[in-house]
Amino acid sequence: MEDENQFLQCSLKDCGFDGTDAEKYLEYEGEHRKSEQLRLLNKQRRKLMDDLHLTQKRVDTVDFMIREVEQG
Repeated sequence: MEDENQFLQCSLKDCGFDGTDAEKYLEYEGEHRKSEQLRLLNKQRRKLMDDLHLTQKRVDTVDFMIREVEQG
């Protein structure tokens, strides 16, 4: 049981959960409140996707600038 809890804590950290949301998730896990767990997971997924899109936009801008410099 302790191994499962440690694995879950590591997974939450790997997903980028902050301390507060990780604590809430673990609380919901102990109380078998799956809908609240899913809400937190979906919230984190949206945040990660927003971060991904922002990073992709930045990469696209750098690629554009590289092409501009290479073409002189």
